[in-house]
Amino acid sequence: MAKETSMGIALKAAVGTLSRKKQTELIAEYIYKKYDVFSRFKPLAVGIDQDLIKAMPQYDSTLILRVLSNHCRRPRYIKALAKGGKRFDLNNRFKGEITAEEQAVAQQHPCMQTAKAEQGETAKPAASVADDNNTAVAEQ
Repeated sequence: MAKETSMGIALKAAVGTLSRKKQTELIAEYIYKKYDVFSRFKPLAVGIDQDLIKAMPQYDSTLILRVLSNHCRRPRYIKALAKGGKRFDLNNRFKGEITAEEQAVAQQHPCMQTAKAEQGETAKPAASVADDNNTAVAEQ
């Protein structure tokens, strides 16, 4: 493990004085600014939690895991998993694939079911209009 610098120790102490909610918000803001894979909601590599903890020793590991958990529950991230494909590490490099099982689980997530229902509702009026047009043409 790397030695902590005096600046790192001071930062850790300063961050520790904030409420856990503020710390979580601070960590999330830092992660989304620093790591493109988070801001673009790309599927994350398995084990990225340990990479984040190593990359940010100034923050409490349980709060880092909370931010990661919150990120992975967002509909935009679940939609990325449902599409399948590659997984990425913190440096935006390919690191594994989404398995068919993981993809199926993501596709069954409630946010995906809601999205399908909304698409169905927008498709119905268009189909209804097409049916009305076909009926009008047939009557002529």
